[in-house]
Amino acid sequence: MKSKRVLVFGTFDGLHDGHLFFLRSAKAKGTHLIVAVARDAHVKILKDKRPVMSEQKRLESVKNLKSVDEASLCDEQLGGYGIIEATKPDLIVLGHDQRALEQDLVRWMSEAHQYLPISRLKKVPVVRSIEL
Repeated sequence: MKSKRVLVFGTFDGLHDGHLFFLRSAKAKGTHLIVAVARDAHVKILKDKRPVMSEQKRLESVKNLKSVDEASLCDEQLGGYGIIEATKPDLIVLGHDQRALEQDLVRWMSEAHQYLPISRLKKVPVVRSIEL
């Protein structure tokens, strides 16, 4: 299989099953998974709250996952997307709740940047087993 680089974005503040499913699903769309971890300042602006874990701790947690091939912090400037130019992905995969990010990526690409395909993952309901 030809190498296919997949880029995802996220806060990843306390990794949970939803994050792990998202990352595994994104990895399945390519051969090399790159994760861009949100900066603390960006989380404060976008989610109107501070992350529980620092950006460095969140980055280290993501780097230690088996499905992740490469991880780094997002750009210092919100909406800059230098990480795209640095990592040269073939595909960007977004979660079901990243509509605003998708709109901003399309805006950025339309400003004379290269267009990259974007794939959105659907929300999958969590099924819990019932003990009898």
